[in-house]
Amino acid sequence: MRILDSRRLTGPTMYGPEPAAIAEVAFEPGESWSQCEPAWRDALASMLAAVGWSDARRFSRRFADGGGAALGFEAPPDALYAATEVNEWAIAAASQPDDPTLALGDHASRLREAIAAEHRPELLALLREAAARGVPAFFDEDGVTVGLGARSQTWPLDAVPSATAVPWSQLGAIPVVAVTGTNGKTTSARWLARMFKSAGLVAGNTSTDGIAVDGSLVETGDCTGPGAARRLLRRPELQAAVLEAARGGLLRRGFALRWCDAALLTNVSDDHLGEWGIATVDELAQAKAAIATAVRPGGRVVLGADSPPLVRLRGRFAAPQVWFSQRADHPLLLEVLAQGGEACWIEDGAIVHGRAHARAPLVAVDEIALALGGAARHNLANALGVAATALGLPIPREVVCDTLRSFGRDVHDNPGRLERYEKDGVLVLLDFAHNRDGLRQQREVVASLRRARGGRLVVSFGMAGDRSDEALMELAGEIAAMRPDHVIVREEPEYLRGREPGVVPAILRRGFEAHGIAPEAIDQADDERAAVAAALRWARSGDMVAVFAHTEREPIL
Repeated sequence: MRILDSRRLTGPTMYGPEPAAIAEVAFEPGESWSQCEPAWRDALASMLAAVGWSDARRFSRRFADGGGAALGFEAPPDALYAATEVNEWAIAAASQPDDPTLALGDHASRLREAIAAEHRPELLALLREAAARGVPAFFDEDGVTVGLGARSQTWPLDAVPSATAVPWSQLGAIPVVAVTGTNGKTTSARWLARMFKSAGLVAGNTSTDGIAVDGSLVETGDCTGPGAARRLLRRPELQAAVLEAARGGLLRRGFALRWCDAALLTNVSDDHLGEWGIATVDELAQAKAAIATAVRPGGRVVLGADSPPLVRLRGRFAAPQVWFSQRADHPLLLEVLAQGGEACWIEDGAIVHGRAHARAPLVAVDEIALALGGAARHNLANALGVAATALGLPIPREVVCDTLRSFGRDVHDNPGRLERYEKDGVLVLLDFAHNRDGLRQQREVVASLRRARGGRLVVSFGMAGDRSDEALMELAGEIAAMRPDHVIVREEPEYLRGREPGVVPAILRRGFEAHGIAPEAIDQADDERAAVAAALRWARSGDMVAVFAHTEREPIL
């Protein structure tokens, strides 16, 4: 077996709620799952017994293509670096059972020393006391934190207090919501944070754009992993938090907290397949569903019923499940309501909330600013998910309804998502749409805006290098389906991700031509800013410029 990646899991993941060590491996020629997995388990059992961890839970997952596996085990949170070494030894010993350099005795002694060097009994004692008191706690290289936000205190790891020295009466939880999905994560997280703010709380949220507190960015960059979430949760002014949790962070490290109050899973589609051993949309849904397993029993897990991979997760979570759909006659919603459950849907031009036999309209669809009168159907889906989540939080119902209407009236409410600007009679649309589903959703918006304007369309599009050639060609097809009059394919110099400059634009160009766009209608630019400048030079009054996979906010503005 060849190790592809070996790492620590510090929070809940698709493999379980506890900290763990995991490795993804590829089978060498002649090796197979039926041979390698039992050999790894035998070797691991021997080493776990030798280091005093015999009771550790083991887990494994065969990759869908049969060419590899994920192998791991749960370990004490203060010894995860040593745990990865234990796992790596077991993998090597299973692959090379006759190698004298992998003798159990020699390595057991070394690994016991590594575990002892990491061991922090005072830290574990504090975490146990916090758990016994029902107070959230977490730690990383920045310290150990007991409580959350305004009800938290943090100590350096070399100055962990005893339980008797902790001001327990001042510490506790604040409302925390986790949001994930393939599309709609950032919009939904911002929308929920605005609802908390409108309810009078100092709210913060993490997203692909950064960390925001009370509506203002305090840190920029992709902040969808657990590290960013913990930085937000340590802020002393924070009274509520909405954490966007992306696939990468959930697979690399896990969710930031052991418990949260609600989880919103917007949808799941085939984006980023093939990474971390995730090859199918159902596996991707299971990876993202780690946030749902972290919801406390009295909270709620909100899921999009219009996304089949999420429907197939039904019944897997301890917390109550609330479903949403754009269809009033969705069979799952009808069944859930008949069983006394809760759901949100669209009926007679309004978002409706129901529980069992009770029905109550919330807001009219044409009042929702972010839905553009219903043209942006993906934002109707986002509104449904946000409403279904917020109704289970300490947010007054009237605040939920008011914020469903008002969010998006200001162009700066949701930066990079359906942003629209007028320049010299040209409408410029900026959106982060970067996968097939996202681009299909934008097709409806573009068609609606073009009908209203009657002008021509020029699209600027670029993509990161971690998509396959086939996926890039498919994305070009989605752009071509918008029937643009002109296309500017651009380089993404900050997102080459293993590709040589010029390779991705060349593939996209081939894709555009293969889907019927004339070669003379395709231009190329060095980056997003250059592409927008070229588009504005090409456009005339009444035309529309659409920029997709938009990331360079400040240069474009």
